[in-house]
Amino acid sequence: MNTDSLNPQDTLEHFFLLERAFAFHDQTRPQADYTYGSAAPQAVQDTPAGRISALHLLTSPAGGVATFIAPNMPVDTPALESYIRQHFIPSPGDINLVQWDVRQSLFLHFIRQPESASYDVAFDNPAIPLTHSESTLLDSAIRGDKNKVYLLASSEFIVSSRVTARLEGDWGAFLTLAMSENIRQPDAIALLLNQQIDAGALTMPEQFENTPSEQTREQVRASLVNTASLLIAKTLSRIHSPDEIPDDIDYDIRYSNSVPQRYLLTQQQDIAVLLKGLSPGSIITFSPAPLPEPDRPDKPVPPRECVVSLGFSPSVFKIMSIELGYGGVQTPMPWPTFSPVTLKTTSTSNEITLKVTFADYSSYEKRLQWQDAIVLTPQDLGLFSVLFEAEHLKSSFKSIEGTATFLPAGQAKKQSFRFAFSDQQWLVSWWINAQSAELNGRIEYSWSGSLKTLLPKTYDSGRLQATVSPIKLQYKK
Repeated sequence: MNTDSLNPQDTLEHFFLLERAFAFHDQTRPQADYTYGSAAPQAVQDTPAGRISALHLLTSPAGGVATFIAPNMPVDTPALESYIRQHFIPSPGDINLVQWDVRQSLFLHFIRQPESASYDVAFDNPAIPLTHSESTLLDSAIRGDKNKVYLLASSEFIVSSRVTARLEGDWGAFLTLAMSENIRQPDAIALLLNQQIDAGALTMPEQFENTPSEQTREQVRASLVNTASLLIAKTLSRIHSPDEIPDDIDYDIRYSNSVPQRYLLTQQQDIAVLLKGLSPGSIITFSPAPLPEPDRPDKPVPPRECVVSLGFSPSVFKIMSIELGYGGVQTPMPWPTFSPVTLKTTSTSNEITLKVTFADYSSYEKRLQWQDAIVLTPQDLGLFSVLFEAEHLKSSFKSIEGTATFLPAGQAKKQSFRFAFSDQQWLVSWWINAQSAELNGRIEYSWSGSLKTLLPKTYDSGRLQATVSPIKLQYKK
């Protein structure tokens, strides 16, 4: 099973199992809301003719076939509500049950000695071809022999962790330290920031709704450090000695986001216990014609899994599709939220092809290396952030307006942008679809501003060019 998934029993508030259902309180939702889903299929059904098994076995002198066919039965929501009423929300408090989207997989778990040799075989719509040995073990389990074969249900679902965080500290002291070590570039500043966080000189107050995974915590820290390193690099580009550091220097560095997290719940039941009291003759059928046996290694190689998610909100980027190619299979991330997807394989290849298509039908491809978890950034999608900086002009201008055009050197399309500065806002970011990790082109821009003079006066910059970001607005007095 995927070790990168969170165990909902350990991390979700008020999580409980009741018969074949589970429920919990999602802290991002109102207090009265309880989310629920199915933890296991209905393996034994009560019918007018008696109890019947969803599991059946066809044996032969050679291989066998196990099938599992169960109706999609709703869980007992009144029982869930009664449990919540008894343990969490006493009368007359409201209870609102919210059914959750759960992806469920079903396996037969064959016990071997030593335990490390035990293995799972997955049902595939809805049958499993079995070897003669597996068929014999399952036959024995159905007839009541315990600890031979288990029915294993794996339920996977996504719940977001809502996070707000800040990065705080004595920024004057940090700037002094950076200058003393001749650190001015964002990458080097980021390393120093992480060192100071680890040392306790900088703090990260965090607030989470739903317990965060280590990956989520790392994502929060990386975002705060990245933002801080860019702001500090801009400050250091304007000063040349510690004496020039303002006494009241401060940065408002915050992070706020809802980060999707994957949860995996596994439930297993001994076949002998599960089917106790049912007639083996109603479950097992014999075929005199030999059935083919599947090739099975001594122990099946467990599939590797890679969870791919976005580390940003896609809504502002006009993305039409994101596809991940691996082993000849294309896996789309669901539009429009592009929620996380899981790639599974037993292959040893480590290359994933990322293809993103935008609303203007332009596309960009990038090759990624296989990891347990990949959090995509805008840069991974061929987007490039251009920063326009006018802080050096705020003492001379009341307001500034401008236009910019991206003229690509490669296959990207020409793009335009309008920007404005006034009051406390003297830094503007523009994401361009550069189809490259670099700017790969040039920016033509012009701006005009209302000067702080007794008589109204406007300055016009004329046409200017830049090939790097950030772009510090040029002003010729």
